[in-house]
Amino acid sequence: MPAAHVLSPEVIESAMRRALVLAAQGPEADENPQVGCVILDAAGETVAEGWHLGAGTPHAEVMALSKLPSDAKAEDLTAVVTLEPCNHTGRTGPCAAALVASGIGAVAFGLPDPGEVSGGGAERLRAAGIPVAGGFLEAEGRAFLGPWLARQGGGQRG
Repeated sequence: MPAAHVLSPEVIESAMRRALVLAAQGPEADENPQVGCVILDAAGETVAEGWHLGAGTPHAEVMALSKLPSDAKAEDLTAVVTLEPCNHTGRTGPCAAALVASGIGAVAFGLPDPGEVSGGGAERLRAAGIPVAGGFLEAEGRAFLGPWLARQGGGQRG
């Protein structure tokens, strides 16, 4: 059974709180958002963490994936990310593609990526058969990313 169906909303929200703390370690005034990622095993225990260090560096999901223990079974893991995984190639590749390639079992995110180019990661993950759920601590994530969202026009992708 995929991890998304095993972990409770409370476990996901707790991991999301940790992901927001991790995200705060990234640069505030960067062109890219401050994003944090916590990867949980099927028991809800943290197995890896990551955050975005700034433009041109690996994104939070890629950093967390790089820290997975060698014996981790990706299909049993859930990535909890403060912002929907990106779906475009800029200076780095799309996080949604990295998650698909990893074989991750499920993804939970806080708020949707508002970008016309960068958004759509959830759809890419679902198309690959990965369970995805959004909206976890969305208000907290929106408040945290307020300055970046304002620079993006503040809106949601239509």
